Amino acid sequence: MSTFSRTLTSCLFLVTIVSLMLAVGAQETVYITTKTTVEAVKTVYATPTVPTPASYTSVDNFKDTVLKVTNEYRRTHDASPLAWNKTLTEYAQKWAESCTWKHSDGPYGENLAFGYPNASAAVEAWGNERDMYNFDKPTGFTEATGHFTQLVWRTTTEVGCAAINCGLSRNKDGKRDNIEDDEDIERGESHLIAREPDGSTRAQGWYVVCEYSPAGNVVGMHDKYFKLNVKEGSSSQTSSATTTASTSQPTGGASMKLATESQLCLAILSLVTVAVGMNLYT
Repeated sequence: MSTFSRTLTSCLFLVTIVSLMLAVGAQETVYITTKTTVEAVKTVYATPTVPTPASYTSVDNFKDTVLKVTNEYRRTHDASPLAWNKTLTEYAQKWAESCTWKHSDGPYGENLAFGYPNASAAVEAWGNERDMYNFDKPTGFTEATGHFTQLVWRTTTEVGCAAINCGLSRNKDGKRDNIEDDEDIERGESHLIAREPDGSTRAQGWYVVCEYSPAGNVVGMHDKYFKLNVKEGSSSQTSSATTTASTSQPTGGASMKLATESQLCLAILSLVTVAVGMNLYT
């Protein structure tokens, strides 16, 4: 073989080796550049916050606010102001801490509410049920007006209330019942009732419980007790009570009491006492 041929063969051999090396390098490069990492996507639910106004977070502010708004309505409807009672407050506190969205069925009159932005709005929601009450007939006890009638019941003399932050919860599917927008909750506009595992309901946000003594909403004698205890008041007085609460907020069905023989005697005696007391200051 000539020198030229040997040289050409050597060159071709080198070209072949280089080509194979480049091919292998290219394959490795392709493999490395196309390798990807897949991460699982997790759904994260934002947790809205519960407003914390002073009328809920301060015990003294809460007490003053509830008494002020309650007694504005009572004054409007010819009823004497209520006094704050420690025993009633302790009872309300214990029940509110359970966050159970139903009545305690205790010995007192009881009003419930949750989801309101402040204590004034909760009480006003009860008081503004008067718009649905017929003072001439009278309406008597109904779920739609029972909070109002207990609020202004003339023979009731004492009240004790508590407010507990029950938080905002979701069910196991990450959903809430009866709510379309979490921002509604942040604005204090909750229509929310979250279901517990046992099928009961739980108050959401601030849960307000008020206990009244003697209990109002006493039924019997063809609504005579409502006629005596729930007064319409004058038109000028009616405008003095504030009206700022949304009627769409959830309130608990007001409690009703059946009159016993002793309660009837007490009711009559209390009415006479209230009448005499009012006459002394007129």
